[in-house]
Amino acid sequence: MDRKRSITDDVNIDVEPNSKKGKCKTKSAQKRTTVSVSLNKCYTDESNVTTFESSYQGSEAYDEGPLQLCHEPFTHCVLPNYIEDEEFLEKLQEELLDLTFAEKNNDLYKFHQSREDLKAVQSPHISALRNLIYVKFKEWLETVTHIPLNDKVDMSCAKYEFTDTLLCHDDELEGRRIAFIYYLVPPSWSEEDGGALDLFTVNENGQPADVVQSIIPVRNNFLFFEVTPVSFHQVAEILSEDKTRLSISGWFHGPSIKRPAPYEEPHPSMVQAIQIEEDVFYDWINPTYMDMLSQADIMERFEEESQIELQNFLQNSKYEQLKDALQKCDSWTPRGPANKRCYSTLDMEDPPEIVKECRRLFQSDAMFLVLSNLTGLKLHELAPESDTDDSDEETTPKGTKGEPCFCNQVRRWKHGSYTLVHDNEIEGDREFALDVLLYIGCEGWEPDQGGITSYIALGADEELLSVSPSENSLALVYRGQDTLHFVKHLNARSRQLPNKQFYDICCTYYE
Repeated sequence: MDRKRSITDDVNIDVEPNSKKGKCKTKSAQKRTTVSVSLNKCYTDESNVTTFESSYQGSEAYDEGPLQLCHEPFTHCVLPNYIEDEEFLEKLQEELLDLTFAEKNNDLYKFHQSREDLKAVQSPHISALRNLIYVKFKEWLETVTHIPLNDKVDMSCAKYEFTDTLLCHDDELEGRRIAFIYYLVPPSWSEEDGGALDLFTVNENGQPADVVQSIIPVRNNFLFFEVTPVSFHQVAEILSEDKTRLSISGWFHGPSIKRPAPYEEPHPSMVQAIQIEEDVFYDWINPTYMDMLSQADIMERFEEESQIELQNFLQNSKYEQLKDALQKCDSWTPRGPANKRCYSTLDMEDPPEIVKECRRLFQSDAMFLVLSNLTGLKLHELAPESDTDDSDEETTPKGTKGEPCFCNQVRRWKHGSYTLVHDNEIEGDREFALDVLLYIGCEGWEPDQGGITSYIALGADEELLSVSPSENSLALVYRGQDTLHFVKHLNARSRQLPNKQFYDICCTYYE
């Protein structure tokens, strides 16, 4: 079953212990002023409400007048000019920017969120907006949507700046029925600034397929949509280097709806080792890593850390040929779905000969043996027995180990590529896996561009270790079923790479 990824409690930060409950540390909060605000009159006009309700219930699009209602790819609605009082908006924005913000950064998102809980903040204009949303607007929503809502409403403030993003997810969490976003972006915000709300269609498996609508943030627009099993969306990366996408967002809660069982992807096909010519193998591998003493030293370090990076792993002539072939190749296939991954893999039906040879290298019987010698794992029948093998054989349930095998992909990474955490990463009932990553063509890469492979413990965001792209570097990581990994989103800074992209050969070996 996939790990559920959405903006949940870890994004709604508690009030800091040093601050008094119900009061944020802002200048506005000290004024103790009572302020009121009303919804734009065009939305509360009785005849308009009746028309909105009829269109909503009839699943009919509506774009006459101010309100914009659409039911594809899922039901969503935009209310422009949500509040008519421009002075109120200016003071509201001042109070929001006067809050303290903390960075939120994991596989799914990168942005800043207010430390203060907006349900407790007593600044006058924030309080007035909260009261409007919690009471009058909630009643309006119930009238138009016919969705019974309870008194629970989540509300937080977020700042998205250059390279910030929120990747594809569906917002599903127990009780969430309607999601909303209220935009307070600069009036000059445009499509070129990024930050659009992208809406996805779904495929036959109920997984996100294509972005078919992108809603550009507009100041004083209020957007809402129903949270359903198909409400996949994302906040596109911020491309402006000098504008801030300021917004208030949250969820209205109500009775939970029935959801289908999560879709489980099939595991990639596993293959066993093959024989290749000994001369071919030695033509590829840096002789340093074939030396017995070097292998023993690497094994000792690997057994202590469960990971190691081997620089200049391939012989330079072969590496340059491989890199040149990948850079010239145009047979790449996009891989999704977007709630799990976004990158391209090389079409292996007719790859360049040098790429085909390299893949055979990693599948070779000799490579299985070398990796055994480098890691101490039993990937080959000639590999030495570890001290624990005998006892493990008696206690390990039947079926948790089979013949040594592996799977691999040749992947291309560029601006917008990423993978997200999900649970079913280890094949079947195998307990452990050895990840092997060979990086190609990543000269000029910098950490702030994204593309780092991060390993975390199941159920936690704290990083256990990370692997950074490095030219002709082979990374080895041994992980169990409770260790997950993801590749951090490659942001707009990655366009500074000399070739605007890089590659890896990603292999997973099983004992």
